[in-house]
Amino acid sequence: MRKRMTTMTASWLALALLMVSLLTPAASAQADAPLQVSAQGTAWGIGTNFETAVIDLRITNLYMDPARNNTISPWVLQFDFNGDISSVAGAVITAKEGNRYTLKGDTDTDISYGETLELRITTTLNGSPSASFENLTLKPETIAAPWRWLGAYSVNDIVEYNGVFYKAIQAHTAYATNWTPDQTPALWQPVNVESYSYSTSVDVELNIIDSWTLGGTYTAGQVVFHDGSFYSCVQSHTAHAPNWYPGPQTASLWEKAASPL
Repeated sequence: MRKRMTTMTASWLALALLMVSLLTPAASAQADAPLQVSAQGTAWGIGTNFETAVIDLRITNLYMDPARNNTISPWVLQFDFNGDISSVAGAVITAKEGNRYTLKGDTDTDISYGETLELRITTTLNGSPSASFENLTLKPETIAAPWRWLGAYSVNDIVEYNGVFYKAIQAHTAYATNWTPDQTPALWQPVNVESYSYSTSVDVELNIIDSWTLGGTYTAGQVVFHDGSFYSCVQSHTAHAPNWYPGPQTASLWEKAASPL
């Protein structure tokens, strides 16, 4: 009996070690991800004509790309989002195909290693109390242009020639057809270019401000949304009557509140 228990204990221990070994690489891979993303927001008027959500999206660039001095420039952000985005502070929407959005920087177009891109997005949620950014990618607008005769190049410009990437090590104009990167080591050096193929998804941590409803129970200090305005509950109560909605006629129950943003 003792021998059998020992064997079972050893089997459970081996299984536990196997599970740890399987989980560890996944945690390590996430820690090494080139993008760290988070999203928080506040939404109100869900399912009404006033429906609005304001979401702060934060993306930290951890791409290691020596060929670009570890900097994405100029950056392009793409993601799938189930909502109608009306504005983005810090970026402009350049394309929308179905639920797929493409954004570019409106002023600052460089994101260096360790820098965080912070965007404030105003949108609807199509009646949903939740939101997420799916298949999110961050990459340079152009990975590398083909080398061309008579092209004018600055230091650190990157080109592609015969399937190889090169970085300019001195400014010049390619006056001769044989000044190709593979034949002019004084002008170009081969480099590895980051693929920027990583994509990720993130759920938005949403604070939902409830709309006033008939029959709803409210506590003092609670903020609700009604008919385009925010109201704070003055005294705890249940909305037994249809005319107990927030407004001048219910000053003993509600008072106007400031925007929560």
